[in-house]
Amino acid sequence: MRTIDSTTSLHTAALTDRVKRGNVRKFYRTFATRYPSVRNPLMLMRRVCMFIGTGCVPIGALALAYGITEVVSEGAPVADVVAPVVVGALLLSVGIMMARFFVRTFKRRDTPKRHYRLARFATANGLSYLPGPVSGKHLKPWASRGVLTLTRVMRPASERAIEFANYELRVDTLGSSNAQFGGFCAVRLSTPLPHILLRAQAGKAGKFALAALPDSAQRLSLEGDFDDHFTLYCPEEYERDALYLFTPDVMARLIDRVRGFDVEIIDDWLLLVSSRDVVTLDPESWQGLYDAVGALSDKIGRWERWRDDRLPAVPRVATGPDAGAVAVGLKPAASAGRVARRGRRLRMRLGAGERIGLIALGLLLVGGVVSLFYSP
Repeated sequence: MRTIDSTTSLHTAALTDRVKRGNVRKFYRTFATRYPSVRNPLMLMRRVCMFIGTGCVPIGALALAYGITEVVSEGAPVADVVAPVVVGALLLSVGIMMARFFVRTFKRRDTPKRHYRLARFATANGLSYLPGPVSGKHLKPWASRGVLTLTRVMRPASERAIEFANYELRVDTLGSSNAQFGGFCAVRLSTPLPHILLRAQAGKAGKFALAALPDSAQRLSLEGDFDDHFTLYCPEEYERDALYLFTPDVMARLIDRVRGFDVEIIDDWLLLVSSRDVVTLDPESWQGLYDAVGALSDKIGRWERWRDDRLPAVPRVATGPDAGAVAVGLKPAASAGRVARRGRRLRMRLGAGERIGLIALGLLLVGGVVSLFYSP
């Protein structure tokens, strides 16, 4: 077994080498028998339904717009136009969201050749390959936010649990469903740590779909030009702990080698998250991911020595015939493997997508009220 670190080499030839159709067909027969989900017709039906829905919504919006122009040309009161305009705007917004969802799922579709390349790449680098889709319930901190589904899951035979995967996280907030897509690398830690989030400044447009964001009061500004690359959030009163974990040398590694990834520490997981898929056929993407994991893996040992001094010390337990007498004089041991309640989770607020959805709903209600009370 081995652990991915800064010295780990990566072999990417299998991602781009020419392949023979006969080899692909032979591989896929066995592969599909082992993983029947790769032939699941529901995935195709899902894409077809999304394509139809993406086309129908704009058509409905255009028809509504035509009706509005007819009403206006006939000299109807403004109040009669407000509600249709709001509904049309909502339809257009829904159409844009569905188009985004369709494009993302279409780009994620798998083919026998892609599975063949990924499986060979995994073998060349000592990784297992699970095509999915599978549930992400084992990632409890993330799975608690919604329905987490993983695809293209790769795991090394490592001393430390490490997982690469693409994900879809469906979050239901205030009656609306919001789907988030991307990829991540999850590294299991030997001890829980405070909830800390570093959001990469690069690629912030991909954060639009996030259902929740950290409260800005938890932002911690760090030295040098680190703030130009990442925004760090930590629970209030845990600023000193964040500085212990993110020392200047760690910050330098983040700036130099962890590019385009959000870094999240939550419970006993370290997550490197991107709004783009990470398990792809792009060698440069894989090299960047391995560089990022290696840069932080070398520092995890220090992180795992962290202890939360806000918790009451736990006395050592003496054993043997004189345990009762000896225990009186024992010194309390530092709390290990625990985080005080305040530090376990960041306070979150609604993300931009959810706020816009609420505003749109409010406009729809206002339009309905105006039409109801001010129509002739």
